[in-house]
Amino acid sequence: MAKLTKCVAFSALFFFFFFLHQRPLRANGAKYNVVALGAIQGSKTGSSEAFLRAWKSACESKGPSIIYVPSGRFLLEKSIEFAGPCKGGPIGIRIDGSLVAPSDYKVIGSAYSWLSFHNVDGVYLSGGTLDGQGTGLWKCKASSDSDCPSGASVHA
Repeated sequence: MAKLTKCVAFSALFFFFFFLHQRPLRANGAKYNVVALGAIQGSKTGSSEAFLRAWKSACESKGPSIIYVPSGRFLLEKSIEFAGPCKGGPIGIRIDGSLVAPSDYKVIGSAYSWLSFHNVDGVYLSGGTLDGQGTGLWKCKASSDSDCPSGASVHA
């Protein structure tokens, strides 16, 4: 049953990201670079607040907008909810780098989600990598340790 659940979850995520990657980024509209809003490249310093600032600005924009994540690794050190409703048109999230979860699975391991989108329409992702750093959690689960959290995921 566990293998079936993993397969279904992987299939759902694959379809979700494949579908989202087919949406083109719009050249017009407001652009919010997470580095300009305080995100720091490298996987040691948390950038969650900068991503939330970018989301807030994009969500309050009256037209289409793009949140831009340049190349590099950006640690999102806690669960983040990107919530609406938003005022404007679609919000594109262009990732040229990687969004990285904490390496210690206990930090967000009991949370339902690592990244979630609620009450928004027209959000699309393009490019990049979501690195959940799940190796430690999977080792814990394989060891039959009863203290392993269920693990967080990405929800839309």
